[in-house]
Amino acid sequence: MSDNALPNRKDDATAIEERAADWLQRRRYWKGWSEADQKALDAWLAESMNHAVAFWRLEATLDRAERLSALHGEQFQRRADKSSKRYPGGALRLAVAVGVVAVAAAIGYPMWRPAPQPAGQFYATGIGGRATVQLTDGSSIELNTNTAIRADVRAGRRYVSIEKGEAFFDIVHNAKSPFVVDVDGHRITDLGTKFAVRDEPGRVEVTLLEGRASIASVRPGTQGHSAILTPGDVAVATADSLSVEQRLKPTLAKELSWRHGLLVFDGAKLSDVAEELNRYSSEKIVVAGDETGKLTIDASVPTDDVRAFTRVAREVFGLHVQDRGNEIVISR
Repeated sequence: MSDNALPNRKDDATAIEERAADWLQRRRYWKGWSEADQKALDAWLAESMNHAVAFWRLEATLDRAERLSALHGEQFQRRADKSSKRYPGGALRLAVAVGVVAVAAAIGYPMWRPAPQPAGQFYATGIGGRATVQLTDGSSIELNTNTAIRADVRAGRRYVSIEKGEAFFDIVHNAKSPFVVDVDGHRITDLGTKFAVRDEPGRVEVTLLEGRASIASVRPGTQGHSAILTPGDVAVATADSLSVEQRLKPTLAKELSWRHGLLVFDGAKLSDVAEELNRYSSEKIVVAGDETGKLTIDASVPTDDVRAFTRVAREVFGLHVQDRGNEIVISR
C-alpha cells in the first residue's frame, strides 16, 4: 500500500468510540465533573454527528446495563467484575463501554434488545387531564393530556422515559448529573433547562425555552443525528431525520398555553383545531367537508370546554353543529 493510502475508516470509528467512552467515564464517574467539562463535551459532540452518535449510543448501552444489574443482582456483578479485570488501569478508556456491553451479552441479552420495565416511579394522566410531578432533586414535570412517563431520580441518576404524550420539564441545574429524557428512540440531555417534549406517532418535538440541551438518536439500525439546542429552538425528530428552527417567544408561549388550560390558535384551520382539541376530550369533533376544514380561526379555547369551539363555529361561521353522542359533527 502506498504512503498516500486513505485512512482506515474502521480505525477512525474506533478512535471516536474510544474518545466517546473516555468522555462518558469522566462524566459518569469522576467527582470533579464541572460545567466547564460539560461545555467541552458539548463542543466535542457538536464537531461531528459521528461524535454525538457514538457518545449517546454508548451511554444508552450503559443505562440498559445498569437496569439489567437490578434484575440480575450478584450474577451481573460477578460478570462485570470479571470483565473489568481484562482492562488494567492503563488500558483503553473504551473498557467502560465495552465492559457493560460484554456483561449484557453474557447474561443473554442482545446489545440493543428493548430493556425490561425500567426502575422508577410511573406517572400518567387521562384524556383531558393535567398533573405536575415534583421530583426529589427539586425539578418538576408538567404532564399534558393522555401522557405517561417513568421517572428514576436519585443520587447520581436523573432519568425519565416518556411512553406517550407531552410534558414540560423545569430542571434544576446539576453539572455532575445531567438530566436525561428518552422518547421514541431519541435522547434529550441537559444540565438545567426548561423544555417541552411532545411524542407523536413517528415524530418527536422538543421545544427549548431556557438553558441548553442536546438531542440525539439512540435507536439502532437508523441514521444517527444530533443537535445542540439553544433557547427558542424547536427540534423535530423522526427515525431518519432531525430539523431545528428558531421560534419567537410569543409563538412558543402560545404553543405551550396548555400549561394554563388553554389552547391558542392564530389563523389555524378548523380541521387542525379540531384535531388538537380531540386530544383533550373523549367527545370527538368531526369537521365534515374539505372546504369547511379549510376555514381559519383566531381563538383561545379552554382545554376542558370543547363546546366553546363548537359555539364559535356556529355563531361566527354559521356552521351546523350536530351532537351525535360521542362525537360532534361540524358542517356547512
